[in-house]
Amino acid sequence: MLKLGLDYHGVITAAPEVFAALTKRFLTGSREVHIITGARCTKKLKEDLDGYGITYTHFFSISDYHNDLGTQMTGYDEGQPKIDDTLWDKTKADYCQRTGIFCHIDDSPFYGRFFKTPYILFDYSEEDQKQAMEFTYMLEAQIAVQFIETIMLD
Repeated sequence: MLKLGLDYHGVITAAPEVFAALTKRFLTGSREVHIITGARCTKKLKEDLDGYGITYTHFFSISDYHNDLGTQMTGYDEGQPKIDDTLWDKTKADYCQRTGIFCHIDDSPFYGRFFKTPYILFDYSEEDQKQAMEFTYMLEAQIAVQFIETIMLD
């Protein structure tokens, strides 16, 4: 079973049309899309995902995970628990390894150093967004899906 991990802030929020098309097309057969984010799992965040047209099967929150584990918090920053930076940064990689994610797409280079799972660093600048048109988004989504299907045939 193919499992794809997607970050929310800076990935899905940067190019929602791309990832709406990708997740819709990717979820065929027994495939899974995991939203993997630092943000708490709130009703608002799930409504935003729905509003963007993101189709997913699982949701993982670093904040909720460490809260549930009872990880020692040193405070809160913008509503998220503050924990040891290394522990925070490696949590996505640990989740991907534990759940068998075959590829994770994220915009943070800090997380990548902990991954054993293939990790795609997503960089979609404001200039890219300004120049992109709807057909470009759809083309990028098709190319991304074809790439993933090519490297991981199931």
